[in-house]
Amino acid sequence: MTPSNACLVFINAISTEGWDRDGLHDEFSDGLVRNVASKCANTIVVIHASGIRLVDQWIEHPNVTAAVLAHVPGQDSGRALVKLLYGEVGFSGKLPYTIAKNESDYPVYKPCALAFKGDTDPQCDYTEGVYLDYRAFDAKNITPRFEFGYGLSYTTFDYSSLSISAHGVRTCFSTSLDELWQVVAKVHVGVVNSGNVDGREIAQLYVGIPGAPPKQLRGFEKFDLKAGQGGRATFELTRRDLSQWDVVQQKWVLLPGDYKIYVGASSRDIRLTGSIVVST
Repeated sequence: MTPSNACLVFINAISTEGWDRDGLHDEFSDGLVRNVASKCANTIVVIHASGIRLVDQWIEHPNVTAAVLAHVPGQDSGRALVKLLYGEVGFSGKLPYTIAKNESDYPVYKPCALAFKGDTDPQCDYTEGVYLDYRAFDAKNITPRFEFGYGLSYTTFDYSSLSISAHGVRTCFSTSLDELWQVVAKVHVGVVNSGNVDGREIAQLYVGIPGAPPKQLRGFEKFDLKAGQGGRATFELTRRDLSQWDVVQQKWVLLPGDYKIYVGASSRDIRLTGSIVVST
């Protein structure tokens, strides 16, 4: 019998209405991956799940050569996976959440407890505020397995030529929607496909607001670039993008300070940085 060049292992995480998953991984699926990997030097794991699924039980196994987070499969799931794995189409998706190394790394994991059996009205205090997912990982300096915005490609991309245009941005309380959504700054960036094959890249813009999470996503742009081709994107920042909600004033507040600008391939793969100064 001729040995296989590759072994595909499909695992999933069931989700439905009316109940929550017991955890972010399960021993049966993880054991299946480890068992196959112990016998196959080129094991590719395909995960179908509607959300976060931890991979640390097997991701560092020397025989696990790839992991594909395929999310929820549709009728063309098989055809799409074949094209991706054979390189007929390039991967270009990015993670819309952080995959941690441990369940305990997430700031909010377990649902709030019921006061007594049969309780249908539990009290849940969401003390984490806006510090969710990558915002909390950044603030607590927790290293994720795969960060928010992460994604691989068959090619590589270079970022360059960051420029920021913002003039006269001052602190204020926004009192109208027109004022809140006014564009107050523009960020320009160039992206070049520096590899040998065509591909797509999603450039991401994050803003570091003083006194807030270290980085917050404020824009993204997808480039479809042939090998060697470059493109340029412009991100518009509104007054709302730079503001914080003041619960006392019940208004959006733009505070004075140095607002950091980050552009990169993910929340942790930052390629270019700059700043916008908001004056009083």
